[in-house]
Amino acid sequence: MKKYIRLPHTTDQSLRAWSAVDEYILRYFAEDTIDLDNILIVHDRFGYLTCSLIKHDPISITYLASQREAILHNAQNLSIPETRLKILTALDQYGENTKLAILKIPKSQDLLRLYLFKLSISLSSDGKVIAGFMTRHFTKAILEIASDFFDHVEQTRAWKKSRLLILYSPKKVPSNSINLINTVEYKSDQYQQYLGVFSANHIDYATQFLLEKLELRDDEKSFLDIGCGNGVIGKYLLSKKDWEKAVLMDDSILATSSAALNLSAYDTAEIISQYSLDQFSDNQFDLVITNPPFHFEYEVDPSIAIHLMEDTHRILSAHGRLIIVANRHLNYKSQLSKWYNEVSILAENDKFVIYEARK
Repeated sequence: MKKYIRLPHTTDQSLRAWSAVDEYILRYFAEDTIDLDNILIVHDRFGYLTCSLIKHDPISITYLASQREAILHNAQNLSIPETRLKILTALDQYGENTKLAILKIPKSQDLLRLYLFKLSISLSSDGKVIAGFMTRHFTKAILEIASDFFDHVEQTRAWKKSRLLILYSPKKVPSNSINLINTVEYKSDQYQQYLGVFSANHIDYATQFLLEKLELRDDEKSFLDIGCGNGVIGKYLLSKKDWEKAVLMDDSILATSSAALNLSAYDTAEIISQYSLDQFSDNQFDLVITNPPFHFEYEVDPSIAIHLMEDTHRILSAHGRLIIVANRHLNYKSQLSKWYNEVSILAENDKFVIYEARK
């Protein structure tokens, strides 16, 4: 088997680009006479299923910029022409009268709801979904959400600690009966965010702590908000002063689409779906600010955030600074000190620490 890569890159060698769920799905199809042509593949994080089933011309539904890049890279590594790939985003229309879809069940119940709603209106009346998950991640909510969109929900036996759900008879749920956008209130403002964006019911508490303690400097003319989510940090910065350059980025296409909704009044802000800092030139920003994730689905992987911290040194101006809010137990100060001459703690409480790093 040729090696599949993960994006963003990780230093955790125990993490693979596929799981027993992927293997079970392929095994299920090998044992059944199912027409696989023109299938939908949803939440295929690194492209293992897409590449394995490429002869059936699948359509891949992605929600991360890194997911799309991983599919493209792994396909290239397997000598699959890019022209064979059909990649859509989670917010696109998935098609009409589709017979079959594969779904890797996400951790986020809201994201699962978004996927199943979109699938229920894309599938034909006799269409079905083969949905896979690891048994240790099972919750009753998965069955409850599936039953909201499909009349028949069956489970297979477990195999290698994974299991499949077979969803039949999609309910034609009226498009106006489900709201794909949540509204979150913070400091008398309302923020809209699509289902599946981090911290669905409130502004993340670490972000709230950061915004309460943050003070800007007069000489800061440009900023980059990494992991912008629904844009709450970017909106705060934009409301305080005029910026010569303002960029918000997030790996999640659902997050950047949400930020675009919330920052519509700030037409100078650039909002991009990206997972690395490679596209930015050296010494470009006076301020880089972030509440970086260290959970990715069920995986804990702080190495991704640490790599981003390292690269921020390159894109910061000579007088620039990096501001990070993080959980106390992560102790990012020791990591930041490898690349920055000055690392200080601006504020802290029982749960979070705000670090400032300068060249």
